[in-house]
Amino acid sequence: MGQLEDIERLRKKRNRRQSIKRLGTFLLAVLLFFGILFAWTAIKSSNITEVVTGALAELESGEGYPIEFSSATIRQTETMGNSLLVLTDTHLHIYNRHGKLLRSVEHQFTDPVMKCAGSRILLYDPDSTRLLIESKTGSVREMAFDYPVQFAALSAGGDLAVITNVQRFLGQVVVYSSALGDPIFSWKSAESYLYHVAFSSDGDSIAVAGAQVSEGDLVSGLTMYRLNGQEPFLQKDYVGEAIHDLSCQNGEWQILTDRGAYYYSGSGREKEHYSFNDEPLRAFCTKGDGLSALILGDYQEFKSVRLSFLSGNGEENAALSLQSAVEDMDVCGTNAAVHLGSKILICNAGGEILKEILPEKEVLHIALGNQVVYYVTPDAVCQESIR
Repeated sequence: MGQLEDIERLRKKRNRRQSIKRLGTFLLAVLLFFGILFAWTAIKSSNITEVVTGALAELESGEGYPIEFSSATIRQTETMGNSLLVLTDTHLHIYNRHGKLLRSVEHQFTDPVMKCAGSRILLYDPDSTRLLIESKTGSVREMAFDYPVQFAALSAGGDLAVITNVQRFLGQVVVYSSALGDPIFSWKSAESYLYHVAFSSDGDSIAVAGAQVSEGDLVSGLTMYRLNGQEPFLQKDYVGEAIHDLSCQNGEWQILTDRGAYYYSGSGREKEHYSFNDEPLRAFCTKGDGLSALILGDYQEFKSVRLSFLSGNGEENAALSLQSAVEDMDVCGTNAAVHLGSKILICNAGGEILKEILPEKEVLHIALGNQVVYYVTPDAVCQESIR
């Protein structure tokens, strides 16, 4: 009798353990299901899918370059990862490195402007109230404003900043998160005409450029805001100077004027200043990896210009004297491409010429990518390795 009771007790104990185990397995499955559902919802509501689908599209095979372009006016070319963006007077064409056409977007703008950052492409027209946001594989959003879009910019994470006119003020900048819902920040200027905006490297703050005339002098104003605050953490005036570009690389701000380059920390602390020493600024490209390429000098007077490479701390890494007028230039990583009449030079940040390309036809635009350079002729888009 005692043995039967012991066996029954053991059986109940085993059954209880099995029930607890099955319950634990069930709860774990439920948690896993809702975890996957939550993660997928988060992914769908972010631009992660844009990054993944864009990366996969870049791997698709194509017929290669050159790509014929005989009936369209090409306005702008940009590289975006391993893709090439070609903006014409009617469409945005997106190609991968293998010449595969990923998308064609009809923009319907009269004077289109293209910007790209992260996984997104921005299209707008300073005379239009519309704005398009695209990715390599699909449309993200079309937005409409009460006034024409004067300037717009993207952060690496997909946030959007837009400058428009506004009643009773001289300009307004509005910032949207990557979800492109309601604005997360807005500032109206009563003193300066706003014309340029840029995001910090982490996307948590913006720098805005404005201009006004005071006592007969041009005064360019720089204002920096944190997007979670209402008061600027930096305000700076440049009397007699025009701000041409705002950029932030590796957490450091570079403010490019017609007289020099000014540098600030991410918190707004003034750091270095690089003077152009009265050499006119003819062209610039500030999208390199901690590197800016500038064309300084007057070719008409001296029959030469200077290609200057500035690091993020305001020091000149290297400089090259060019005996031809510069038609176009681009920077990718730590390399620069410069179009000089009948040739294209590829240089590194140390001033070393890596390659000289002699196209057979007239070159209209150039775009530098990862180990390749693209150039546009009157009837084709060509690609050449820079290795």
